[in-house]
Amino acid sequence: MMPIADNFTSIRYLLTDVDDTLTTDGRLLPETLLALYRLSHAGIEVIPVTGGCAGWCDQMIRLWPVPAVIGENGAFYFDRDRIGKVEYHSWDTPEAGFASQQRLLSIAEDAMARVPALRLAKDQPYRLFDVALDHGQDVHGISTVDIDRALAAFREAGANARASSIHINAWFGDYSKQAMAQRLLQAKYGLDENAIQQHVAFVGDSPNDEPLFAYLTYTFGVANIGRWLDRMTHHPRYLLAQRGGIGFTELATLLVQTQRAET
Repeated sequence: MMPIADNFTSIRYLLTDVDDTLTTDGRLLPETLLALYRLSHAGIEVIPVTGGCAGWCDQMIRLWPVPAVIGENGAFYFDRDRIGKVEYHSWDTPEAGFASQQRLLSIAEDAMARVPALRLAKDQPYRLFDVALDHGQDVHGISTVDIDRALAAFREAGANARASSIHINAWFGDYSKQAMAQRLLQAKYGLDENAIQQHVAFVGDSPNDEPLFAYLTYTFGVANIGRWLDRMTHHPRYLLAQRGGIGFTELATLLVQTQRAET
């Protein structure tokens, strides 16, 4: 990883993970919410890209100063049309998503049999496509060995599975955070591949952010990503000094100052 010394004047879009990237100890701090507004006022569109459930993403698009939200690790994105109405865009049909989710719930039973301390995430009833097991939100003391054991249960059954800082997310299909981000940026903003690499940045904190760390030129990790780096193949290009939402605020200040310096 490189020291933060580059010129970021070309960045116009900031994709961001949510849990432990925007949040700090599970809360959205006032200074982080203010940072979202400061970025918006500076002309930088912030788009959360999360493993979080559809119910949570609906709240984000309606209450936060963001133009779109990608949820359930790329299963869908929510945005607003020209008159402000929220619209849903899913990778697969809702029917296909429901069928896949029922299969995943069965596999989750096997994963929880292998690691009895795991539990379905409390937001599972508000998910449309994937399944989430809690290893670090309301459940604690799960080792990395146990996380790997649960991931293996899904992967052996042919599902995709990744660990975030709080959940193990599993899904069927060829979507990911990266794939849906690319689709959104092309469909909503008309960005081709060159423009995406020039104008889009990403900030995250855990292994389930690897697809975007691998894909984009401008990638940042908040400080708490340090605990995961030895388990990751693709790292962020830049490491922030602060953790969680304070690290996000650190990045926001850097980007806003860069935009001001340009003008």
